[in-house]
Amino acid sequence: MTEPLVTVSTLDGETTHVDGRFVLSGPGYQLVADGSLRGGGPGAAIGSADLLLASLVTCALNTLRKPEHEGEPSRRVQCFGRIERRESEDGLGTAILEVFVEGVDDRDAALLVQRYKERCRVYRAIKDSLPVTFIVHGAPERAPIA
Repeated sequence: MTEPLVTVSTLDGETTHVDGRFVLSGPGYQLVADGSLRGGGPGAAIGSADLLLASLVTCALNTLRKPEHEGEPSRRVQCFGRIERRESEDGLGTAILEVFVEGVDDRDAALLVQRYKERCRVYRAIKDSLPVTFIVHGAPERAPIA
């Protein structure tokens, strides 16, 4: 018997009256995105590279915040992401994620990044075309999450 397919994400997009600006809508949200300046868009609103980076950062925050044992509080995590490339490059470049994880030391923070690499479907899907470099910092003292 064939396993049924499930829809994991839906998104609608359409052009706007501003050339190169788009409205993206999903269940319960709507956002404005721009084509890049290089691609002829305004380049002022969030763009495709930003959305890709946001996917990697969101997955990192979600994965790294989870405690090992049920009943433990979530960790506080900060992630600063950027994509770098040479100006003349046509490819995406390299994503750099600098991650700060409270409640763990540097060694355990590195193990959590390995968990991220194993679990994040977006990372696994794009890692060969957009290499991702991690800079990981642990902070053993747990601070309360606001």
